[in-house]
Amino acid sequence: MKQLLLLCMLSTALFWACQPEDEILAGEAVRLQFEQDSILFDTIFTTEQSITHRFRVYNPSEKSVLIEQIALSGGAQSPYTLYVNGQPGAAFGDQLLLAGDSLLLLLEATLPETSDTLPYLASDELVFMNKGLRQEVAVVGYGQNALFVSDTVVACNAVWDSPLPYVIENSLLVDSLCTLQIKKGSRLYFKPDAYLYIKGTLVAEGDSAEGERILFRNQRLDPYYENQPGQWGGLIFLPGSSGNRLSYCDIRNAEYGIYLGTPDEDAIPDLELASCRIENTLEAGIVAYTSDLLAVNTLVNTSVQLTVANMAGGNYTYRHCTFANYFSQRENYPVLLLSDNVVLADGSVLTEPLQVLMENSIVWGNITGGEELVVDNSGTADIELEFRHNLLRTTDAAFNEKENILGSDRHLPGFRNIELYDYRPDSLSPAIDAGVVSSIELDLEGQSRDGQPDMGAYEYTEQAEEDE
Repeated sequence: MKQLLLLCMLSTALFWACQPEDEILAGEAVRLQFEQDSILFDTIFTTEQSITHRFRVYNPSEKSVLIEQIALSGGAQSPYTLYVNGQPGAAFGDQLLLAGDSLLLLLEATLPETSDTLPYLASDELVFMNKGLRQEVAVVGYGQNALFVSDTVVACNAVWDSPLPYVIENSLLVDSLCTLQIKKGSRLYFKPDAYLYIKGTLVAEGDSAEGERILFRNQRLDPYYENQPGQWGGLIFLPGSSGNRLSYCDIRNAEYGIYLGTPDEDAIPDLELASCRIENTLEAGIVAYTSDLLAVNTLVNTSVQLTVANMAGGNYTYRHCTFANYFSQRENYPVLLLSDNVVLADGSVLTEPLQVLMENSIVWGNITGGEELVVDNSGTADIELEFRHNLLRTTDAAFNEKENILGSDRHLPGFRNIELYDYRPDSLSPAIDAGVVSSIELDLEGQSRDGQPDMGAYEYTEQAEEDE
C-alpha cells in the first residue's frame, strides 16, 4: 500500500514537472489586452441588415488565464450577438487562454427599428471576468431606419421624397411613359447586383445646400466598402427613354455610373447632367451609345475601366466638366474615348455619325503614355469635334488650337487632393482663369464664377484653400 501511495505521489510530481510553463494557470487575475479600446460599427440599416466585426483578446501573461466569463452587458436584449468558437450567444464561461495567446471573437449587429429618421446610437459593452477582475470594452453602433424597396416595377409617376433612405433590394424599372421623380436630399442605397433601369423618365433634382444633394450608392456603409467600385449595378437608360434630368446628384461605387443607350432621330438630349459627381465605377463612369447627352459642371473620376466613353456616334455636349482618373488599379483605357463605331455581340459593327462639343473642361489622368483623349474613327462615319478652352492630357496636335492647353505631365492640372477625391484646382493650376465666359454662372458646389472663369467643374477661390 505504501508503495502504491509513493508511486501516485511520484506520478503527480512528474506531471507538474513536465507541464509547460505557458499551460500553468496564473494564480491571480491577469489584465487582458484588447485589439481596440472600443468596437465601432458604422451606420447599419435596421431590422434587415446585419454587420459583423472581428475582435481579438490577448493574454500578455507568461501563464495561462481562465476567463470565467465573456458577456454582453445587455444580455439577450442586446442588439449585438457574440460568437465564441463559432457559437452564438450573449454570455460564455470558462475560456482558457494560454500564455501569450489570443482569442478571436466575432460580434454581429442587427439593430432594431425605431421611429427616428436620423441615425440613432445603439451601445452596449463586452465584459471580461477573471478572478474578480472586470474589464469592459465599449460596443457602439449607429442604426438607420430605412424604406426597403423590392418591387421590380416602380409605380408610374412616383415621387420619392422621404427623409428616410431608400434601400433598393433588387433591380427596379421605370417603365415606358412613366416618370420617377426623386426630390432633393433623397438617399438611395442599392444592394449588390441591383440596377435602376429607365425606359421612361428619371428626374432627380437636388440642390447645392448641405444635405440636399441626391445620393445613389451601395448599401454597405462600413469603411471597407466606402470607395470600392462595382458594389451595385448603376443607372441604365434604355431605348425609348427621354427627358431625363439629374442635378446635384452623387453616383458612387457602381458598375456603371451612367449607361445611356437611347438612339433616336433627333439631337435633343435624352439625359441632362448638371453638377453631378460620378466616381468609383467598375465598368464606366459614363458610357453612351448612339445617344444625346448634355453635361455641365459634372465630375467623373476613378474608374477601373472606362471613365467617359461615347460610342457608335451620337451627340454630346460637355461644359465645365472634369473627367479624371488616377485610380491605382485602373486598366489601360483613356479617360475620354470617342468613337463612331462599336462591335456588337454578333461581331457586326454599328457605325453612326459623332458630334462632340467640349468647352471649359478638364480631361486628365495617370495612364502610361499620357494619351487620355482618344478618337476612334475606324467606322469612317462623319465626326465633328469642337473643343475649345480645355485642359487635355494628350499630344494629339488636332486639339492644339482654340485655346486648349495640352500636356503629358500627369500632375499638370494641380488638383487639390486626388486621394480625398478633391478635384478643385489649387493656386498653381493652369486651369485658373483659362476658360471662356459662358452662361454657367455657378460651379459644381454652387459657387459663383468670376468674369474670367476657370476650366473644369470647380471655380478656384482663395477662401476655399485657406479653409483647408
